[in-house]
Amino acid sequence: MLILHRAGFVDPPCLAPIQDKVVPGELLAIVGPNGAGKSTLLSLLSGFRTSQLGVVTLDGRTIEAWTPATLASRRALVAQQEPMGFDWSVRDMVALGSDPEPALVEQLLADLELVSLADRSVLRLSGGERQRVMVARGLCQLMARRHDGAPDGGLLLLDEPTSALDIGQQQRLMRRLRQLARQQHMAIVCVLHELNLAGTYADRVWLMEEGQRIAGGPPEEVLEPEDLARIYRAELQALARPDGGPAWLALTP
Repeated sequence: MLILHRAGFVDPPCLAPIQDKVVPGELLAIVGPNGAGKSTLLSLLSGFRTSQLGVVTLDGRTIEAWTPATLASRRALVAQQEPMGFDWSVRDMVALGSDPEPALVEQLLADLELVSLADRSVLRLSGGERQRVMVARGLCQLMARRHDGAPDGGLLLLDEPTSALDIGQQQRLMRRLRQLARQQHMAIVCVLHELNLAGTYADRVWLMEEGQRIAGGPPEEVLEPEDLARIYRAELQALARPDGGPAWLALTP
């Protein structure tokens, strides 16, 4: 389990202290307008930037105490712009650095709708295809390296994983991520711009504004249309959902 003990940054980009935890088995969405601190928060959760206020612990140890190799077996980060590097096939890119069983790679290719692309060069992919490849690689990193003594399935951090996907791909990816969080007892954190995806698929939502987490909790409590209209400076319509979940949000013409 990842726990933030009033962790944050005083140097720009700043991040006000946060006291909370990321729970195995849940999908957590981080939302907020551009420049609100979402990617900064992800750098804190990942350990790529050391907290200047408080500490971040993973499985009871400060995240800085982990060796890079051991940390890689417990945490995977998929950034917004992942370099493709060399002329790898999609199958080889998914497996890169993880030494997975071939069956796991094939499973993830199927899960992320990449089977037909498995032998194609990653240099010849569209933006949406590249996104799905890198999500598959992040999952492979955690699932291939999980050992019997691990308390859970690890922590997967995704920075805007749906930004280049069409709406059908967004739906299928978010459904699969939610399923994997439960099946693998994995904590999955997604930075999302699409508020309706966060409201539909996330177990909890953290709402960011100007370097502060101003709300955190179930989507129906955090995604209040009036608050979001103010934060995003947008005119919104709230549409009731038939299942009683958080309202769908639409822009006012």
